Amino acid sequence: MKLNHEKGSAPLYFQISNILKEMIEEGEFSSGDLFYSEKQLQEMFGVSRVTVRQAVSSLTNAGYLQCSRGIGTTVTFRKIDENLKRVISFSEEMKQHNVEMETVYSEIFLENPNKAVASALKIDYNNKVYKIIRVRNANNQPLVYSTTYLNLDFDFPLEPKLYEKSLYEFMNREFGIHIISAQDTLEAVSANQTISQHLKIPVNSPVFKRSRWAQDQYLKTIEYSICFYPGNKYKYSVMI
Repeated sequence: MKLNHEKGSAPLYFQISNILKEMIEEGEFSSGDLFYSEKQLQEMFGVSRVTVRQAVSSLTNAGYLQCSRGIGTTVTFRKIDENLKRVISFSEEMKQHNVEMETVYSEIFLENPNKAVASALKIDYNNKVYKIIRVRNANNQPLVYSTTYLNLDFDFPLEPKLYEKSLYEFMNREFGIHIISAQDTLEAVSANQTISQHLKIPVNSPVFKRSRWAQDQYLKTIEYSICFYPGNKYKYSVMI
């Protein structure tokens, strides 16, 4: 893997940590997987052990890796973890703020998941998944663009209108699915062309990204969702 050695470029350890971080986020490693050894990283990037250790230390501090004596380095991606007394849907969340939501775009179809989605749902990537894409407005302005993946354990109808309201309420009513636990990962990112189009904001505008893994009453991962909110319209607060 090529690094930029030109004068004025970012430190090598920083470049390496960004490359490795992207690999983890893209699903090349799952939480709990054994990560590359220092020797492997030295050979991959052609750098010293000191540089490798700086990169690994950076990822460890960011919550992506954990180093354990006698075991090695393991992946611990999904650092940000909010323990909720009760998991609620986005619709219910908005109701608590007296905000009326309107779904202005909805579609559902089957597709083969990429490795990251398959890992999140704990399924083989050769299996198909349901993919739901929605855009929801508040006060006639786009507030969230979401992509939700569901496994094939249940026969979800391919009728977009059925998913214009709360997905959790629909799954509970039609299939007896109770979402009892979830983990949210929160990030600040820039809007790409697709996000820009759905949220009606300029490309590269700041957006708030929330990824969620949700489990049912049998502790089976049912949902993996990725939601984007305009940075100037949404904020997330956690009491600690």
